[in-house]
Amino acid sequence: MKYLKNIFFILLAVIAFSACETYGDYDIDYTPIHPLGGQYRIHVLNQAGDTLLRDYCYIANTTDYATDKCWIRIGNYNANPENEWAINGKISCDISSLTFSGSSIENLAGNVPSSTETFSVSDGMVVLDGMTTEISKTTTDKISFSFTNSRYPGQIFKADGYRYTGWGGD
Repeated sequence: MKYLKNIFFILLAVIAFSACETYGDYDIDYTPIHPLGGQYRIHVLNQAGDTLLRDYCYIANTTDYATDKCWIRIGNYNANPENEWAINGKISCDISSLTFSGSSIENLAGNVPSSTETFSVSDGMVVLDGMTTEISKTTTDKISFSFTNSRYPGQIFKADGYRYTGWGGD
């Protein structure tokens, strides 16, 4: 009986150790606009330097996975298009220099299928590991850009912020 018990444990050990197969690291599939794309926590300032909004800005790839175009949106899909900061549209980007811009872009804020309103983005840039957050002290990417909205002619808004970290308070 003891002989069978020993064989059982030896067999179990052989099975356990032979079942441990090691795999290499998985390849991560990034979108074509990586590392530009992502969710950013931003402050939108008017020309007087007053903070109008603290919200999220999203930069996302296009459905055709273009390497020179991306979507930019401030706020939710259903953001009120009458807000001066509400923008949502497809802009140009340069992945090698981590910059983005666009002129007279159809503003689809409010999740509308088409619009006569436009916006422009200038001086858009992402700096990798460009800042440290105030609360969690996490080093993350910095984003900054200026934009206009045709609803508010002559007004230039400034957006500054950082890549969302997921830490509380950030």
